[in-house]
Amino acid sequence: MFPVISEFIHIPTFIYTAINLCVLYLILKKLLFKPVWEFMEKRKNAIRESMEKAEKEKSEALELKGKYDSELKEAYVKAQKILKEAEEKAKQEYERIIRDAKNEAEALKIKAEEDIEREKEKVLKEIRNEIVSLALEAASKVLEANMDTEENRRLVNNFIDEQGVA
Repeated sequence: MFPVISEFIHIPTFIYTAINLCVLYLILKKLLFKPVWEFMEKRKNAIRESMEKAEKEKSEALELKGKYDSELKEAYVKAQKILKEAEEKAKQEYERIIRDAKNEAEALKIKAEEDIEREKEKVLKEIRNEIVSLALEAASKVLEANMDTEENRRLVNNFIDEQGVA
């Protein structure tokens, strides 16, 4: 019969088992290990490509961020410049309005003074005429004669002018 190394190990069974394991290994290697290995390689490559792509996109994103930051700073500077110009224009407009208002107020004041002076002269002429009329009337009653002639008016006006009345 077959040689026995020990009671538990039977050599032909051991050889058949070893051959079965080798055949099973070769079959699994061909059918299972190779596809799994290829799948793992593809997955590893896909992950590496994804990482490279992510790194590239990250660098592009950082570049875009830098570009947007610089554009934002430029926009801020432009906005500040526009605000400053608007403030300056508003200040100039304010000063122009104040200057125009002062000029208009001064013109109104001068016109009002001229109007007051005209009214004063008008009132003085009316008072003078009234005084002349009253004086002539008084003189005519005193003399009991009608002295209300143009010549008498002229004389009374000259008298009043000489006396400095109104």
